[in-house]
Amino acid sequence: MEVRVISRKLLKPSVPTPNHLKTLKLSCIDQLAPSAFGSFIFYYPSNGDLKISEKEARLEKLEKSLSETLTRFYPLAGRYIEDRDSIDCNDEGAEYLNARVDSQLALFLERNSDQYVDQQLNCLIPFENEALEFSQMVLAVQVNMFDCGGLAIGVCLSHKVADGFVIFSFMQGWALACKVGLEEVVCPSFDMGIILSSRDVDKFSIPVREVNGMKPITKRFVFNGDAISKLKAKVMASSGLAAKRHPSRVEVVTAFIWKARMLVAQAKHRHLRPSVLTLAYNFREKTSLHIPANAFGNVFKLVLAKYKPTKTKFEFPDLVGLIGDAISKTTAECLKTENPDDLFSSAINSMRELHESLAKMETDICVFTSVCRFPYYEIDFGWGKPAWVSSVQKPTDIVLMMDTKCGTGIEAWATFEEQEMLLFQKDQDIISFTSN
Repeated sequence: MEVRVISRKLLKPSVPTPNHLKTLKLSCIDQLAPSAFGSFIFYYPSNGDLKISEKEARLEKLEKSLSETLTRFYPLAGRYIEDRDSIDCNDEGAEYLNARVDSQLALFLERNSDQYVDQQLNCLIPFENEALEFSQMVLAVQVNMFDCGGLAIGVCLSHKVADGFVIFSFMQGWALACKVGLEEVVCPSFDMGIILSSRDVDKFSIPVREVNGMKPITKRFVFNGDAISKLKAKVMASSGLAAKRHPSRVEVVTAFIWKARMLVAQAKHRHLRPSVLTLAYNFREKTSLHIPANAFGNVFKLVLAKYKPTKTKFEFPDLVGLIGDAISKTTAECLKTENPDDLFSSAINSMRELHESLAKMETDICVFTSVCRFPYYEIDFGWGKPAWVSSVQKPTDIVLMMDTKCGTGIEAWATFEEQEMLLFQKDQDIISFTSN
């Protein structure tokens, strides 16, 4: 499959941003966010072969509506200024690529096995390496037209200025503008830099492990609804505290992967090692700080769960309990928060605690993030809902969880160093409970 970039431009807002909105101060949470892009691809079948004129009309409508949407999400057309912790909303433009794919979308989707994560999916986004190609650019979009007229829309948005919630809010806005008009698009709240103002802090964020020249491998593992029900049943049948909490889909899948990941480390190092799990926690509407539901920016803090080896054998329900306890603790901390200083202290203390744990050479880390329950399968540009929404290759030791299209399962996109991935995918429990 060949992907050819036909055109590349900087797409500006259809109306200039007013002078009083030219600078957007970032929040103290943005300061702690990783310097990388969050990337997703949305796949839209053509529902029959389209004429050349119909293909061109769709492409023109997408470009025009994106330019209009940038008037609502105007920071996305600006540039990130690191030394000022701000976005210069200068209307320089979002990077916009048009590409052609010499394949049928239906065939591509039929073949989307785990091997395609590395080999082909990253060709459908503007930046093939989310971390290495990080820059001042805030938004980049690549619209890929297949021979049949099907579309794959690849979006890269700077994590320094936005989390997963913002990515999907932006995509919903763009789709609405394309389908029914800009007047239906709600402008997000840009007050996070006021509510949680930036601080004079050391520049550090979620660490990424060096792989010493080893290639990181990203693979997709699908937990269907039945598999998740069986995992929940295992927890409920246990005698631990986790059974009393009725754990969520995300909690049981996270614990299941975490256990397999620890067994990989045990096989590699010949002994069971301490392990730290992090999970991003969206605290919109979960504090007394009146953070708007549609807040633009990073609105998350880290949940930390730690496992320390003991003489007794560790079990899957025990890890579910550790994760549940950590989430409950974070929820309680957020609900008690009455001022910005408390929230910032809590967020940065979690980050410091993570770094202190990792300073110990015998500690492993696995970073989890979830966009489950975000309505990305409802994003309709006027030609139907997406047949699939995918992630792309990530930095190592990261697991992204997404809903399956039916909404009952979870797609786990895991990135590990190559040798570790070979061991992980051979785990008998992983084989039994997942598909690719």
